[in-house]
Amino acid sequence: MSDRSVFKPAAVRHVAASANLRDADQIVGHKNRWSRAVYAFDGLSSGEWYEFNAYVVCDSVEGALEARDFAAIGVAFLTGDRSEIDFARVPGLIRTSMDAHGAWLAGPRSAGGGADARSLPVRLRFYLPAPAVEVAILIRSWRNTRPFRVVDPEIRPAGRRAPAARDTAAGPPQGRLFQDGRIGLGPEPVWFRHGLVPGRALVFRGQVVAQGPSEGALAQIRFRDAGGDPIPPPYPDTLATLSVPAFLDIPVHRQAYRFTVKVCPPPEAATLDIGFATWEGGADLALAAAPDVLLDDDLRLANLTDDADPGVEAVLARLLDRLALPGDGARAGLIRPFLDLDRLAERPSPLRSFARLRDGPDAYVWAEGAIRLATRPAWRLPEAPDWAADPFRSQAWRLAFQSLAWTWAAAESPERGIRDRAVAAALSWSRANPWGQPADMLSLHPACAALRLEAMLGLLEAAARDPGEAREVAVEILGGEVVRHAAALAEILAQGTVAGSLLELQVAAALLAAGLALPAFPMSRHWTHLAALALRSGFETMIDPGGGVAEPSYHRSLELLTLALILVPVLGDRPELAPLAERLDQRLPAAWAGMIALFEPDGGLPPFDATPDHADRYRWLERLAAAHARPGMALPVPGQAAGGGGAAAGASRPGTLIVRRPDDGAGWAAFTADFSAQVDPQDHRDCTAFTFATGGLRWITEGEGLHAATARAHNVALPDGREPGAGAGRAHEALRLGDATAYRVETSVHGPDYRHVRTFVLLEDLSGIAVFDRFLTEERPLAVEGFLHLDPAVTVALDASCRVFGLSGGRRLHILPCPLIGRFDDLAVSRHNRASRSVDGARGGAVLRYGLSGTGTVEGGLLIAASAGSLDRLTTTVEGPAFRRARAS
Repeated sequence: MSDRSVFKPAAVRHVAASANLRDADQIVGHKNRWSRAVYAFDGLSSGEWYEFNAYVVCDSVEGALEARDFAAIGVAFLTGDRSEIDFARVPGLIRTSMDAHGAWLAGPRSAGGGADARSLPVRLRFYLPAPAVEVAILIRSWRNTRPFRVVDPEIRPAGRRAPAARDTAAGPPQGRLFQDGRIGLGPEPVWFRHGLVPGRALVFRGQVVAQGPSEGALAQIRFRDAGGDPIPPPYPDTLATLSVPAFLDIPVHRQAYRFTVKVCPPPEAATLDIGFATWEGGADLALAAAPDVLLDDDLRLANLTDDADPGVEAVLARLLDRLALPGDGARAGLIRPFLDLDRLAERPSPLRSFARLRDGPDAYVWAEGAIRLATRPAWRLPEAPDWAADPFRSQAWRLAFQSLAWTWAAAESPERGIRDRAVAAALSWSRANPWGQPADMLSLHPACAALRLEAMLGLLEAAARDPGEAREVAVEILGGEVVRHAAALAEILAQGTVAGSLLELQVAAALLAAGLALPAFPMSRHWTHLAALALRSGFETMIDPGGGVAEPSYHRSLELLTLALILVPVLGDRPELAPLAERLDQRLPAAWAGMIALFEPDGGLPPFDATPDHADRYRWLERLAAAHARPGMALPVPGQAAGGGGAAAGASRPGTLIVRRPDDGAGWAAFTADFSAQVDPQDHRDCTAFTFATGGLRWITEGEGLHAATARAHNVALPDGREPGAGAGRAHEALRLGDATAYRVETSVHGPDYRHVRTFVLLEDLSGIAVFDRFLTEERPLAVEGFLHLDPAVTVALDASCRVFGLSGGRRLHILPCPLIGRFDDLAVSRHNRASRSVDGARGGAVLRYGLSGTGTVEGGLLIAASAGSLDRLTTTVEGPAFRRARAS
C-alpha cells in the first residue's frame, strides 16, 4: 500500500497565464497550448514508478467540461546534471506532438462526473527510467474555454521498482512496465541501413544516454552502390583510424547528450549503413531511441509548397528542380520519365490485401454511382463530390471516404469509362485538398493517408496506361499526389511519431509499396529502406520473440498478425528485405497460437480494449487461412473448443485466463479474463475484466464497438470512485476446490493507496462463475463499485431481495450479490450506460452496478450461474473452508 513519501514541487513556473486573476501561481489560462503551468520535482529515484496527483478546478462558465482532451499534461525527464532525456517511450505515458511524453486530461463530465461536476482529480502514474532523477510536469491548456485552477500538485512513489536482471518473474506482462525503448551500445556497432537520394546527404538526430564515465560514442559509416557492392573509403567529411576506416565522432559530455551528424555520400552511393557504437568495452551508453533521419531542409514537404501555388503539380516541379536531375523530363518537372508501367502493375498492395482479407471483397464498394463504406448504407456520389461530406455523422465513414480506397476496383476495371470516373474522382479530391488546406481534417490521419497512397498508385497506373492528352495531365497530378503522400508518410516514420504501433506498420507498408512501384524515382530508395526499418522495429516492438503481442485490443492484434502474414511474401521476394521476412517467420507461429486460443467456440473474439464493429471474424480467419495457410491457424469447428483447460500463467497470450468448453449437448461455454499490462494512458482501464458465455449464449460481455476507456465501461471494480491507471495483474497459482477452480489475480493498477486482488471461481462445467474483489487500504472508510455489462440480447430483471435475473433465448441467468468483508450497499441496473456508448453512437446492453463498503478492507462480489443448481454449487464452494483459507493467504 501507500508509501508515505510525498514530493512537493521544488519550483513552479507559469507561461501565458491570465495575469488579472488572483493566485495566478495556480492558474492555467485558455490560450490553447501556450498557457501552461510547470511543476519541477527533484530528489526522485530512477527505476521506480511514481504517481502525480493534483486537482483541476474549472470556472463556473467553462464550456468544455465534456471534452476528452480538455487539457494536456506533459512530463520531461532530467538527469542529475539537468540534461533532459527524450526516451523512445515511457511506460504510463504516450508520445505527443507538444511534449516528448504526456497524456490527455478529460473534462470533469467526460471523466465520469455528474452533470454538475466542475472539478477533476488528476492521477498519472509513470515509470522513471534511469538515469533520470527529476521530472517537470507541464499542465497545458487545450480545449478549455476559461482558465482553470490546479490545486495541490504532488508526486508519490507508486510501489513498483524495475526488476533485477536475474528476476525471471519480470517477463510478460510485467516486463512492458519497465521498457523505455533505449538501444544499448557496445564496441560492436548497432547498424541501420538507409536508402539515399542521389547526391543528397542524410542528417541523423539522436541522443546518447550515459550512466558512468566513457570515451564517448561513434557512428561508423559504410556506403554501397546500386548493385550492393561496398564502396571503399575515404568518404566526404569522415574520420578514420587504423581499426575504423570511416566514422563520425559523437562526444558525450553529459548524462544525456543530443547529437546531430550529417552524412555526405560519394557520387555513386545508393545506400548507407550507419552503425552506432562505443569506443571502449564496458561503457554504459545507449541511444535513447533510434535517431531521427532527415533529408536536407529544401526537400522537406513543408518547404516544397508555396501559398500562391499550393497545387500538387507545383510541389512536384519544385522537388524535381531541387533534385537537379539530368534529362528533359526532370527539368520539365514531369513524373512520366520515372514510370515503369510493368513495375507499377506488379507493385504490392498490402493494405488493399489486408482490407480484402478482413472485410471480404465488398470492403469498399462503388457501384451504380453509389459508394458503400464502413457498414453504412449506399450513398450516391455526386458528379462534383463534396469532399467535406459527412452524411452519416460517422468518423469511420469519413475516414473511408477520404481514403479513396473505394476506387481500387474501378481503377482496375476493363472498361475505360469506369477507369475514367475513378481518375476523375481522384483529380477532384486533389483539387479540393491542396497542401495545408484539407477539405476534411480527418483526411490527414496517417491511416487514411496510407490507404489513399495505395489508391493513388492504382489510379496512376490506370491513367498512365490509357492514351490521350487529358490522361497526361492526370498522370502528372496523380504522380504528384503519390510523391506528396509518400514524402509525408516518410517524414512521419523518420521522426518516430507513430513508433511502436499498428499505425506505424500500416504507414510503413504503404510507403514500401510506393518505393517498390517507382524504383526509378530519386526518392524511392529512401522510402523503401525507411519503410523496412519501421517494419523491423515495429514488429519487434509489437511481437516479442516468444510470440507475445504487445497490443491490448484483441481485434487490433488480429489486424497486426494479418498484416504480418501479408508482408512476409512481399519482403521475402526481395533479397535486401528477406532477413525481415525470416525474423517474422520465426515469431508468427507462437503469436498465431495465442491468437487462435482467444477465439470462442462460436468463432467470436472477446471484445477487450478498442473493438471496432466487425460482421464476422470467423470468415476473416477462413479467408486468411486460405490465402496464407500456416500450421495452427485453423479455428475449431463452431460449437467445439480447441482445449478444455484454463491457463492463468504461462498462457499462449500472457496476462489472460482462458477457459473453453465444447458443446456437450447443453451448449458451448467460454470464459476469458484479461489482466495484461496497461502501459499507455489511452489503454482501456480493463485490467481483470472478463466475459462469460454458457449454454451456447453470451451473457457477460465487454460492450461492442469503440466504447469508452473508462473503467465504468468494463467489467471491473474500482475503489472510492478512482479510475485505475498504468499497471498489470499477476496471477497466483490456481487452486482446486472440488468441482471448481479458483484463480487469484493481484493487480497494481489502483495505485499506491490500495492493495487489490480479484478472484474468479469457475465451476468445472462453466455453468457458473463467481467474481470477488478484495481492496485493502488504510484504516479509513472505503467504498467499492463494481460493474457488470450484459449482452444486448439479455433482458434484466431485479427483484426486491436484490437477486438479478438475465433472460435470453428462453434461458435464465442467476446473479446474486455476495459480500465477504464489509457491507453490501446497493444494486442498480441501467440501460445504455453512457460510458459504454461507442464513438459512432452504438449502444450496449444493460449494466449492473453493485456497491460495497467497509473500513480498511472490503471484499465481495457476485455469484453468476445458469441454473439454481449451479448457484447452489457455487455457494457451497465459496462458503467452504478451502476457499476461506485461499482468501486468507
